[in-house]
Amino acid sequence: MKVLWFEVTTPGRYNGQGLVIGGWQDSLERIVRTRKDIELYIAFESLWPQEKKTDDGVTYIPLNIQYTKEELKRKEITWEVNAEKLIPVMKETIDRVQPDLIQVFGTEWPFGLIAEFTTIPVVVHIQGAMAPYNNAIYPPGYNLFNVMQEIGWTHPHNLRKAWKDYQFDMSRSIIDKRVWKAVPNYMGRTAWDEALSAVMHPGRKYFHVEEALRPQFLTGQFKWEMSKSSVLTLMSTGCSNFWKGPDMLIKVAHILTELGVKFEWKVAGYMPDNVRRIVERKEKMTFEENHVEFLGYIQPIELANRLCKSTLYVHTAYVENSPNSICEAQCMGIPIVSTNVGGISTLVKNGEQGLLVPANDPWQMAYAIHSLSSDIERMKFFSNCSKEVALQRHNDKNVLSQLLTTYNALISSKQ
Repeated sequence: MKVLWFEVTTPGRYNGQGLVIGGWQDSLERIVRTRKDIELYIAFESLWPQEKKTDDGVTYIPLNIQYTKEELKRKEITWEVNAEKLIPVMKETIDRVQPDLIQVFGTEWPFGLIAEFTTIPVVVHIQGAMAPYNNAIYPPGYNLFNVMQEIGWTHPHNLRKAWKDYQFDMSRSIIDKRVWKAVPNYMGRTAWDEALSAVMHPGRKYFHVEEALRPQFLTGQFKWEMSKSSVLTLMSTGCSNFWKGPDMLIKVAHILTELGVKFEWKVAGYMPDNVRRIVERKEKMTFEENHVEFLGYIQPIELANRLCKSTLYVHTAYVENSPNSICEAQCMGIPIVSTNVGGISTLVKNGEQGLLVPANDPWQMAYAIHSLSSDIERMKFFSNCSKEVALQRHNDKNVLSQLLTTYNALISSKQ
């Protein structure tokens, strides 16, 4: 079986840097590598010349794309330019590889448009989707004006850039919609993406394939234990944009602070300075004075250690599909408090594996955190239930079995 992947990031094994970006795709590659009957090719966009190479049976194909000055100028405001450059190179790659199946990661990039130009089965591994994400692009009470205000009206150059960025993001929705229409086959794992795919492409074929996780979180080496400290340690991962609920985070932290709760809230990942300033200005308070500390990007081992020493994992997003951060926390048995959005209710059964609260309800989330953290038996119950379900759900053999079932079904239907 010859399979061609079009990835949205450079594979970790290609560059040898072991970066956490695209980690779940690297994890799926790790699983597929165990099957010697699968000949795997991974193509990815490269903005500078890089060489094709093979490593342990997997062939990496950089799609070396070059843009003219005029194309770069247009590329600042529309994803169509990226699509125009990618498709011819993708077609050439398919002609050389002659795969039995093409797998594309995500509808948010132009790669899925290749389905318009080939009779080879194409399947999209659903990540997110621009329509519902843009529907939640700003939290209630926030808008593009706040972004412009942060830049300052006395900096017209920066304002023009912000407007171009906004146009660029909106044009991505057009590409996303085209991909949904073009591709007839989808792999997903939550009730949210199953429903979304049915609406975006009526009559599509949908296959259930669970998420591959980084191995550090699956070995059982890291296990959550009840903290004996009188200070609650809350842990979150990723708050890089407004979708992730940075305003919700600071509001919840402020309510806990006013209640006199002794806590510290650690956030792994990067929050852009402008997002932070906008939220702090809008809410008229700072993250720091509400005991929130941003850790920046940290490697898996350090993240696992920090998670295991935390009291609760907290997720504040306004829209999600199946966040790896929650899945990884569950595998180590950390009790979860999260907003009930997107596919999260598929991952976390409310009252069985954690507590789910409405989006944009910081009072209910603060109450959930406060009440759960003082209920030791309930936390242990959530911990045990989550861990058992998550370790089975993300087990390498389980993921591989579902993936092979999908591959075989699609190839057989073509034959």
